[in-house]
Amino acid sequence: MLEFYNPVRVLAGHDGLEKLALYLEETSREKKILLLTRGMDFSQSPAGQALRKALAGRDVREEELTLSNPDVADMAAMLERVGGEPYGLILAVGGGSVMDTAKTLALAIPAGIRGTEGLRAFIAAEAYEAVQPIPWIGVPTTSGTGSEVTPWATVWDRERECKMSCSYSHNFAALAVVDPVCTATCPAALTISSALDALCHSTESFWARRTNEVSQTFALLSIGLIRRHLEDLAAHPDDAELRLLIGKASLYAGLAFSNTKTTVCHSVSYPMTEKFGVPHGTAAALTLGDFMDFNKAAIPRYAELLEAYQCASAAEVKDWVFHMLSLGGFALRLRDYGIGSGDIPYIVGHAFTKGRADNNPVAVQPEDVQAVLERIF
Repeated sequence: MLEFYNPVRVLAGHDGLEKLALYLEETSREKKILLLTRGMDFSQSPAGQALRKALAGRDVREEELTLSNPDVADMAAMLERVGGEPYGLILAVGGGSVMDTAKTLALAIPAGIRGTEGLRAFIAAEAYEAVQPIPWIGVPTTSGTGSEVTPWATVWDRERECKMSCSYSHNFAALAVVDPVCTATCPAALTISSALDALCHSTESFWARRTNEVSQTFALLSIGLIRRHLEDLAAHPDDAELRLLIGKASLYAGLAFSNTKTTVCHSVSYPMTEKFGVPHGTAAALTLGDFMDFNKAAIPRYAELLEAYQCASAAEVKDWVFHMLSLGGFALRLRDYGIGSGDIPYIVGHAFTKGRADNNPVAVQPEDVQAVLERIF
């Protein structure tokens, strides 16, 4: 039985922000809007100026988010600032952290959640499933997370050294807008690491236990676009057409894993990011080739996967991924991120996130994760 579900309306192209203005005119004229942006130089960028034009004359409260991978305490502080208002729409313009914040607020604000402990309990008990979410729109400024077309939000909890998730099928975006003008100012290193995150999303979706024919089709499209065009984009970061192609690749990856979730690469990456600060896309990409080799006997259509990569083996995939990491200025060894050999047991011990590691096509044991980490130490 083939089953696939994704209700997000998508606008992808060079006039995406113009179409967003028309959408808001049709659907949100009288609604109070909570605008979340990544801050920094966004307001002065062409995308920021186009967005302000689209929002002219509307009741908008803007919040700039400067944190990466927001913690549960950060989310609680945000709720103190913005909670209690009758928002009719949340507009999230940024990368994965902005999208995660938007999705969490879309559930926590109508539930009246306050305080770090209240938010922890709300997420842990999955109490958000009783909430009618505030509609939200995703406008990515990086091409990697695919969060604009997935319904779950990552919430980090550094005090308890874990990652939580609001995963609710009623919390898909009303609209996703993929416009290359929004990624035009994305730095080269972030362009590469976020695209490699999308590569991991699509690849893991392809081999996940919950994979399906539709997800695999989107995954192959995504992988092919990234393999053919990411190196060109690294060399020509101002090329709007290349940025659109990589933006579509991230979108396709998001559509793919919106129905399958990710697997062991992402599960292992979480403690690497949370504890040691390895950028998320980089952390996932570091283990991709080795886990592809680990999984290869259980991957259906494995030859098609390698063909999308233009590679003959998982070892060649690893070489190409490492080449792209090097172009982005990222180290290829754990030791270069301040991770000692004595830290590997910590990563192994925190590498088995429910719904990720157990979604891998081959059952993963702690010794398997340790072996992979030792290869890249």
